[in-house]
Amino acid sequence: MKFSTLAFIALTQQLTAITVQIDYSYDTNNFFNTQEKKDAIESVAEFFGDLIKDNLLRIDAAEFPQASWTAMPSHPSTGASLSIANLVVPEDTIIVYVGSRILPGSTLGTGGPGGWSGSGFTPWFDRIQGRGSAGAAVASASRTDHSPWGGSISFDADSTWNFSQSQNLPGFEFISVALHEMGHVLGIGTAPSWNNKVSGAVFTGAASTRSNGTAPPVQPGGGHFGGTGLVSEVFGSFGRTHGVLRPVLMLPSSTDDGTNLDVASDLDLAGLIDCGWEISPPLELSATALQPSAAAFTWKSSSFLDYKVDRSTDLQFFPDGSSVVAGNGTIQTWTDPAPPASNGFYRLRATQAAGPAASAALAAAASAISSFSTISEPARIAIGCYGNGH
Repeated sequence: MKFSTLAFIALTQQLTAITVQIDYSYDTNNFFNTQEKKDAIESVAEFFGDLIKDNLLRIDAAEFPQASWTAMPSHPSTGASLSIANLVVPEDTIIVYVGSRILPGSTLGTGGPGGWSGSGFTPWFDRIQGRGSAGAAVASASRTDHSPWGGSISFDADSTWNFSQSQNLPGFEFISVALHEMGHVLGIGTAPSWNNKVSGAVFTGAASTRSNGTAPPVQPGGGHFGGTGLVSEVFGSFGRTHGVLRPVLMLPSSTDDGTNLDVASDLDLAGLIDCGWEISPPLELSATALQPSAAAFTWKSSSFLDYKVDRSTDLQFFPDGSSVVAGNGTIQTWTDPAPPASNGFYRLRATQAAGPAASAALAAAASAISSFSTISEPARIAIGCYGNGH
């Protein structure tokens, strides 16, 4: 009987991406004055937005009784604190204000999540701080999640930049620095959910520990990954080859040597999972054999995910028939030990191997009702960040 096989991609949960919205309102030094520059920063926003599958609730004071708030990011062109009254943040969106100024020393960029102050009742504060996540809508010392309204990033106005998204040209690699600073906005080195997992000289997050093979070192103070020679498998993006070992992106100093454009690694993405984000890379299943006697597949794996290839003979029912294949950050393979004699249809599934979960106690604390009050939370900007290591 003729044997035909269809390989296709399916996720265990059909989740939508978020939008990382770049806002140039406070680019008062006119750094982003060309389309090439805007395309570069927006490609970084799109990269992270496509990977993150959290549901972030809308922030709108008009939807809550007696509610008001002020978003307080760091001004990207001055470094002072901004005050943006009753900012409306759409569902599944974070807003990142960008600009440039002269940064001290060899610092190439600085960034982090914005602060806020507000008046109202507890459900309103929960919305600003947690956006639907119980693990973020609690006191800093108990947070397991990070659901910011947004933040800001500033780039050094005195440096010479290369804005290419794929080539090594003269100047510092803007894509590398922008990816790094967006990592800080998303919580690496800045979120309480990150800081709560820093223990001495190491970071104890479960996803990061799995990706690195042991708890990875951190910079003194915990603001970055640290250690000499800390490398991880590159997550294929911006033209970089998936699975190649390179220095981790979220180190405190640039690894730019004029011949490389460094991008996010598996360990960097695992750090985002440990901050509380749901990271779901695209599943790209490829067939290396589709014959009656052999069916074999490959895909780009991530070291923080487990994979299964399911098989159906009718596209109606997919038995859970294959064993778990642990991702290792490189190209993984799976071979069907007994292909069906008739039609065979295959799908690839991935599950997050490790990550934080909010407890029932956290959920109860986040939903408690209080009297009318006014509270605030400061902006968190990574200090001494991403200097030129040369």
